[in-house]
Amino acid sequence: MTTFEEFHAEVVAEAEAEGPEAVAHLHRLEDHYRLASDLIGCRLALHMTQQQLAAASGIRQSEISRIESGHGNPTLKTISALARALGAEMHIASP
Repeated sequence: MTTFEEFHAEVVAEAEAEGPEAVAHLHRLEDHYRLASDLIGCRLALHMTQQQLAAASGIRQSEISRIESGHGNPTLKTISALARALGAEMHIASP
């Protein structure tokens, strides 16, 4: 059985073998899914449903669902509204 870390290492190796464009695309995907994971984690830690977060943030529940599933492309305004509703802060971290 492959662990997530092993799977991720394989994906990184494949991207590196394909070249810089594939590596850049992989990094964009990682950022995208990190946002989704962080949003879900914060919401669940507060025992909030998507509907409750929608009411608190002014962001439609369907948009929250798209973001959490990795299919959304939220604006900074949307991310800010969600972060405020969750009592969270946004940070840009260095690698």
